[in-house]
Amino acid sequence: MALETERKTEAIFISSPAQKQKDRILLLLRLVAFFATASATIVMALNKQTNTLVVATIGNNPIKASLTAKFQHTPAFVFFVVANSMASFHNLLILVVEIVGHKIDYKGLRLAIIAILDMLIVVLAAAGDGAAVFMAELGKNGNSHARWNKICDKFQTFCDHGSGALIASFVGLILLLIINIISIAKLFNPKSYNTI
Repeated sequence: MALETERKTEAIFISSPAQKQKDRILLLLRLVAFFATASATIVMALNKQTNTLVVATIGNNPIKASLTAKFQHTPAFVFFVVANSMASFHNLLILVVEIVGHKIDYKGLRLAIIAILDMLIVVLAAAGDGAAVFMAELGKNGNSHARWNKICDKFQTFCDHGSGALIASFVGLILLLIINIISIAKLFNPKSYNTI
């Protein structure tokens, strides 16, 4: 009886070459998602532009002021940076857990925790992206009803860097959705997803 239990335990940790290939693809997806969210975080966090603009004219003399556009001036962009940095940290942490976590797994609890955390990170990243897209649209086109002027005609580089960060973040979000689906699928068949 003990011999059968030992054989079953050994059989769980033996994975086929096809399974190892699936595990490597999942690790690659996590790595690419990490780089996408990390690059979005870095680009937006370093996004800053200063321009000298004419703010008034007295007689024939223009009055100029130097204005700076930074991501810290908009709470939606700050939330975007925080959400993407948390998604980056999550992917990095889960990469480590996927590589060495099978040694400390307790009755498949690792798979459930990873699935729940993946779901939470997808929600957080989607919320950060949504907030940043709203502010980007406002900066690009303004809002004539509220009399908010657009700023992208004056701070083109700031808006271009913000657009690049948004694109990288949406790539990361799509990859996080795919990873989330795979991590939920692991819960239904945990024996086929054991080690790398």
